[in-house]
Amino acid sequence: MNNENKTNINWYPGHMAKAIREINEKIKLVDVVIVLLDARVPHASFNPELKKMLQNKRTLYILTKKDKADDIETKKWLTYYQKQNIRAISINTKDQKEIKQVYKELENIMADKRISDAKKGLRPRPIKTMMTGIPNVGKSTLINALVGKKVTIVGDKPGVTKNQQWIRINQNIELLDTPGVLWPKFEDETIGFNLAITGAIKDSILPVHDIAKYFVEYLDKYYPSALNLRYKETLPEDSESKITKIGEIENIRFGNKEVNVDETSRYLLQLYRNNAFGKITLDRVTYEESNNW
Repeated sequence: MNNENKTNINWYPGHMAKAIREINEKIKLVDVVIVLLDARVPHASFNPELKKMLQNKRTLYILTKKDKADDIETKKWLTYYQKQNIRAISINTKDQKEIKQVYKELENIMADKRISDAKKGLRPRPIKTMMTGIPNVGKSTLINALVGKKVTIVGDKPGVTKNQQWIRINQNIELLDTPGVLWPKFEDETIGFNLAITGAIKDSILPVHDIAKYFVEYLDKYYPSALNLRYKETLPEDSESKITKIGEIENIRFGNKEVNVDETSRYLLQLYRNNAFGKITLDRVTYEESNNW
C-alpha cells in the first residue's frame, strides 16, 4: 500500500468512550496497571489514550499470543521496552509456567512498597491491579488462565460497575477487569490495517480487499516464502494478482464464474489469524521513530 495516501480512520463506538472514562476514574484505585499487547502488533495494539493515564503508575506490559508472533521480533520488542524502563514480558496463555511469571512480576513490581509498608508496621494486603487492552488481545483468556474456571467477584469494592468487575486472582492479587477499548481515530492507516488483519477491529471498517493487499505486500517484504510454501507454487508478483490466483486455487468464486476477490481476501485474513502462515509479526521496532510513540 502507498503510505503517501494516508487516511484518518474515524470511528468510535459510544461504549468505548464510556469505558475510557471509567478506566481514568478507577486507575487511582489500583497499585499496578497490566497493559495487554498483541505480540504480533505491539505498537498498533497500544491505546495512546492510556499514555497520560499511566504516568507515575506502576505498569506491567504483557505481550500475549507470543505463540503466533515471530520469536526474533518479540525479543526485539522486549529489548525496546527494557531500554524505555518499561517492565514487559511475553506469554503463551496455554503455558502455566509463563502464567506463573505474571504473578512473579507483579510481586517484584510491588517489592519496594511491601518493604516500605513493613517498616511502617503495616500488614501486607492484596495487590490491586487493573487489566487493560484492546478488543481481541486475549484478556479473557489470560484472566481464565490466572484464576482457573471459577472467577470470584470481589464484592463491596469501588469500581464494580456493569462493565467492570473486581476479580480475586489469588489471596495476594485482586484484579479490576475492564472492557476492551480502542481510540477515536487512527492517524496512521498502517495501524488500522494491522488491527484489521489481527481481527481487533471488524473487517467492515476498512475495505477487506485493501486490508488483504496490504497484508500480501507485507508478506512479500518480510516473509517472502510464506505464501509460496503454503501453495507449493510460484504466485504472481503483484498483490492483486496473488489474491486472484489464490482465489482460483481455493475455488472461491461467484458461483462457477470469476473469483470472488472480497471472499478470497477474508479467507486470507482468516488463514493468518489461524496461524496458517507460521509465526508472523506485523509491527517491527523502529528505534529511530520510537521516541515519537
